[in-house]
Amino acid sequence: MFRRSLWTLLQARQITGSQHVVLSALASFAGHRGIFPSHESIAARAGCSVRTVIRSLEQAYALGLVERTRQRVRRGPRVVNGPNRYRLILIDLEQAKVAAAYNLERLKAALARRKQRFLSKCQNGTGDLFQSHNLNAPLSKNEWLAILERVERGLTPQEAGYRNRAKTVF
Repeated sequence: MFRRSLWTLLQARQITGSQHVVLSALASFAGHRGIFPSHESIAARAGCSVRTVIRSLEQAYALGLVERTRQRVRRGPRVVNGPNRYRLILIDLEQAKVAAAYNLERLKAALARRKQRFLSKCQNGTGDLFQSHNLNAPLSKNEWLAILERVERGLTPQEAGYRNRAKTVF
């Protein structure tokens, strides 16, 4: 079923050939305990690089085809990153929900990075933050901080006043 969905997406040109191969390799790891291969294992099975696997998985998260659960493992006194667990999404409505949740998390992370830039003390000679020329939006620092505060209180970015005036790459 998942492979059929991948083939349809490939024919509709929503995913590339390498993404199709990587996601097919990921699906081949499915077992009764779940799916938790490393990026290196997926790359070896797909016959591509680890970076291609990471890019392909990011695209799959954005499309809602795959859901990732990050695990933490205790190693002695420390807690470290463990293996990722993957879940293949087969139902279209569930894919849309997973994609929306993933993209919302990416937007929140990007807004948090922007807030950190505003709050940093790093300035150029004009008194503006050195990153302010990349914002492509005529909002002042105080307006951005107000939007970020509303998002942190639970409003959606659009309800908080965020308007994507230019295509921003996060």
